[in-house]
Amino acid sequence: MTVQPENTGSSTLPLMVSVSDAPKVFGMSRSHAYRLKEQGLIEMVKMGRATMIKTESMLSYINSLPPAKSSNP
Repeated sequence: MTVQPENTGSSTLPLMVSVSDAPKVFGMSRSHAYRLKEQGLIEMVKMGRATMIKTESMLSYINSLPPAKSSNP
């Protein structure tokens, strides 16, 4: 099963992403992903020895971020 992100066209993401793949999939460091988990903003689970990020929770977090403000005066 895959998750369809809202704004990425036809690309799909896996149901879960390993924390080590978070930098290339979500554009954030592993340590930032762990901080988000500690703040209760995303969900992680263990699969054997791997720590996995639930993609749906990461997408919910990303969608909750405010838009960037324009830097034009």
